[in-house]
Amino acid sequence: MKQIHEFAVKWYDKFRNKKTTYIELVDHYMADDCEALGFVMDCGHAFSEKYGKAANDFEALERIIGEITDIPLLGSAIYSRWRYFNHWAYSGEEILELKNRAWFTMALSRLGELAECHMKRFKGTPQKVRIVSNNICYGPPPEPDDEVEQHITINADGRIWFSAYNFGSGFDGHEKSRSKIYKIEKESATKVLNSIARYFSTEYIEVFATDIGEWEMEITNTEGDIYKYRGSLIADFEVDGVDLSDMVREAVEMDDLYVFDGNNKPDRVDRVTIDYHRITKMKPKQPISETVEYVTWDYTERLVLDRKSETLEHIQNIGSGCAVSRKYYVQGGVEGLLNDIDADDLFGEIEGNPDDAVDNPLETIDYTITVDFKKGPQRVIQGTYDKKALPELWSDFAESVWQFMRFYGMGEILNPAVYEKVKRRRTDYIYCSVEFDEGYKSYYYIADEDDISVGDYVIVPVGKDNHHSAAAVVKVEYFAEEDVPLPLDRTKHIIRKCTDEDFDPPEE
Repeated sequence: MKQIHEFAVKWYDKFRNKKTTYIELVDHYMADDCEALGFVMDCGHAFSEKYGKAANDFEALERIIGEITDIPLLGSAIYSRWRYFNHWAYSGEEILELKNRAWFTMALSRLGELAECHMKRFKGTPQKVRIVSNNICYGPPPEPDDEVEQHITINADGRIWFSAYNFGSGFDGHEKSRSKIYKIEKESATKVLNSIARYFSTEYIEVFATDIGEWEMEITNTEGDIYKYRGSLIADFEVDGVDLSDMVREAVEMDDLYVFDGNNKPDRVDRVTIDYHRITKMKPKQPISETVEYVTWDYTERLVLDRKSETLEHIQNIGSGCAVSRKYYVQGGVEGLLNDIDADDLFGEIEGNPDDAVDNPLETIDYTITVDFKKGPQRVIQGTYDKKALPELWSDFAESVWQFMRFYGMGEILNPAVYEKVKRRRTDYIYCSVEFDEGYKSYYYIADEDDISVGDYVIVPVGKDNHHSAAAVVKVEYFAEEDVPLPLDRTKHIIRKCTDEDFDPPEE
């Protein structure tokens, strides 16, 4: 990788230097270097297959340059592009044109960047990590007492060194505002160090934004080798789905650390518990006693969505000695429902009932929504369970949860469509009953393959001209020839199943 990096820097400088002659660029020297590095000259075919016009067009390359991570592929593209000017171009001097110089400088810059990242991959066992995070960005200068920089060091034994700095006067450097040295569990420190080392043992490409702070980090391995990295304070590093910045904050028990992301990410909802409580008074036909006029039905429901366990649980307490519950574990499913909730606005504003709203004297329905966040304190929303006393976006959330639960249905054990299904005999004919849009009548069609189920949409011939139309299958039955519900010669055949294009045809 060192040789590739040196090659990229060398030729990048040559292409940027306006004094470089075209002879220096198109002579055999670049080919010699490419061959020595093992780059293949394939006329750009492999690169073109993946990136199209970017193989020879600067603007196209500029659009996808950040996607390129394959060093041999990029090296081959550079070699092949150079070969064009060396061998096939009308004049080798074309390589000096601005657009062509720009293509080479961009490609070589990316090649050097990738090679450098490969060289900087962490190797070994981490012994210590030191992170310096500075959140100063463009705009008005911070106030003297504003905290702008944090230093934290974590070693394999669990020792923590932390210090923070205020902006100060702006002339004599930042002023230390707080510091502490303490120790955490060795297992926690090891987990953090190994996770950071694991992330940076793969290719890390430095990305910088112009309007945000920066971080710098040193990872020292057990051999004493130091690996240095830096980037903008917006990094979203994850290992096994866990954010590294959050992992550090949790391990060292400091919620206000900048680490890699500046601690500016919005909060998230981790758990929602909805309690529903209805009390209904009912007057029985026969009085229970002289003193009791009504019987009371105390009914409750609880709905819990939990990110950690990835579960949704619905519990109904119908009455004394009668409870019904259903629990859903769907990887990514519950997480998606919780991610759709805005941690700031939750379910929106509550309009509230007017002062002259009339209550039902025989029934009350109340709710309590308890929301737990990743960072912030728990929030509780309460009220009567009716449109104006519920948050304005409650219906959207309720519909999403209902569709989620409905999707999984009640299973198949008690479904007569499953247990009453008879296996088809080899000589049986497959008769499908289909319905057309807005139709209330079903029609028989014969299926030639036994791969059609109730709920499928199919293309069938319709009318005297047998024009094609889509229809929904509502029943599938098997009949012996002598038992068919409609004569074979009078029953048309299904053409095929519908595809996505049948419902959303491509624009012409």
